[in-house]
This record gives sequence, C-alpha cells and structure tokens, in this order.
Amino acid sequence: MGFVRVGDFLTDETVETDFFIRARRAAEFSGFQKAEAAQFVAAIVELYSNVVEHSGAITSAYVAFAAYENCFEFVVADAGVGILQSLKSSAEYKHLNDSGSALDLALTEGVSRHSSEADRGRGFRPIFVGLANVSEHLRFRSGDHAREFKRKEDGSIPAMTLQKSELRGFFCSVRCVASPLQEIR
Repeated sequence: MGFVRVGDFLTDETVETDFFIRARRAAEFSGFQKAEAAQFVAAIVELYSNVVEHSGAITSAYVAFAAYENCFEFVVADAGVGILQSLKSSAEYKHLNDSGSALDLALTEGVSRHSSEADRGRGFRPIFVGLANVSEHLRFRSGDHAREFKRKEDGSIPAMTLQKSELRGFFCSVRCVASPLQEIR
C-alpha cells in the first residue's frame, strides 16, 4: 500500500520517484505484467497532473494505491473547485449548470477548460485505452455526480452517470484485476 499528498510530490522529487517505483513493483508483485504496471503509474501521473493544474487546492490532494493478489487499486482525489467550476472558467463551458454534464464532458476526448489551446483535454483517453483490458471498475466523482465504468462478464464496460450527495473537489478510483492466466511474479 502507498499514500502520499500531491504537494509532497511537488516539494521533493524523491517522494514522487519512490511512490511510483513502489506502485509499479506492487502491481507487478500482485500479478500484472510490467507494461500493465507501467500503465497504472502513467494513469496516476495523468490524474494527479490534472489535480495540480485544475483543482486550485493542491494541499488537499492525495494519491494512494493498494495491491493484492491479482488486484491493483488506486485513488487520486482533492477537495478543490471540482470539474464543474473548472470547466465553467472557460467561456466555452460557462453555460454548464450541473456536475453530471460537466463530468461527462470532462471524460470526453478533447474537452478541457483550456478549450482555445490546441491539443488539450486528451489525457483521459490514454487512461481508458491503457486500462481497457484489466480495469474492473473506474469511478470518477465530482460535485453531486459520479461517472462509473464497470466491466460486465461479456467484457464490455458500460458507463453510467449517477446523482450522488455533494462532494467537494474530485475523486477517482480505479480497480484492476489481473488475468488468472498471468503468472504472479
């Protein structure tokens, strides 16, 4: 298991390096291939980079992971402005009035509060592609909504956006399960 405040990443480079080495090794030890373990770390980096760039509350942000036999989970969260307020800071999205729509938009390729800047809002797609074969459950939460992706027995990963009680900031949890055919290292 590992836990670190995002602010510690920014003040001490060794904290970030140590955390990601431990996360990668834990994923490998729990049964994932090296490439998959590296994808988990890349997903965590993308998510925490978004927190740093958009939350407005870096001191509240944290990253955590847990590894078990054939399972790796991680969380990235903050108590910042949330996705709705972040997107509304852009003239293109100032019309948004609910967290559900904002969450759905934020998880769409090419959507960013930096709408006028080229090649922005592309970070979530690599996360989904990289985790497509091993993710069991992805949950994104901001404001009063959650967007969840749960793998079905047929391998499909349908998405649902659900109304929830109010939560300040952003929360993402990802649970991945290794194929039982892979060797545990």
